[in-house]
Amino acid sequence: MNTLTPTLAPDGKEGAFPDLPSLTHPVPFRLGVTSYVYPADIETNIRALAPVVDDIELVFFESSEASNFPSPADIQRWKALASENNLSFTVHFPIDKAMGSPDRAEREAFLAVARRLMEACRPLNPHGWILHVEGIKDDATPDRVRQWQEDSFPLMKMLSLEVEDPRQFCVENLGYPFEWCEPLLAEIPFGICLDFGHLWQMNQDWRAHVKRWLPRTRIIHLYGTDLSSRHYSLDRSPIPLVRETLRSIGNYNDVLTLETFGYDDTLSSITRLADCL
Repeated sequence: MNTLTPTLAPDGKEGAFPDLPSLTHPVPFRLGVTSYVYPADIETNIRALAPVVDDIELVFFESSEASNFPSPADIQRWKALASENNLSFTVHFPIDKAMGSPDRAEREAFLAVARRLMEACRPLNPHGWILHVEGIKDDATPDRVRQWQEDSFPLMKMLSLEVEDPRQFCVENLGYPFEWCEPLLAEIPFGICLDFGHLWQMNQDWRAHVKRWLPRTRIIHLYGTDLSSRHYSLDRSPIPLVRETLRSIGNYNDVLTLETFGYDDTLSSITRLADCL
């Protein structure tokens, strides 16, 4: 059964943006989408999406050519919109610099960018900060894995001191065996961002991963995938797989983000989710 209700355009006028439906079927989790559903800036997306979803994943980037880091005035407007709509935010750190890079300068640059973004977004009281512990490949040698762990640990420790509750930092499973993160997570009580798309892409045992890490999970990413790294609509995933996935998380009551980019993929992802509830 399709359990969807259409919403108004963000400014109340027809034609400003196509309607995005909201779920009418009760769910235990907070439904989220990304800040890039519509081809517009972050604030325009927030205004359009706030009446529809419970959480918005703020996706940031910064390079020598461009940056979308918010100003204090931006943050105050976003905070007001969140308050008016019972909305929460998750914040995805930029991924152009690897915190586990073998290059010390790159690691330090990542830390500096992360701290600046945290300082900017702290007034939003994000539900979670999504962290990629990158700088390693899935075919790394045992020596390289150990070095990566040694390089990543100090940065994770320093980040843990930036918040009252380290569980707000959510380490996302990526394209390498997540057990490589276990020694780090045994020492630092970070939360988990459980990305089903990455598990499916890598043909990993996603059921075992859920069983092991769901108790520490604060954010789930759900989208359709193939063998590439692209985030497709959830409608690429068979209904039986999506239903089994939802059963596997039980009464999980934190954020579940449909991590797609673009209106069409987000619309069809919500539709597929509704059909599987």
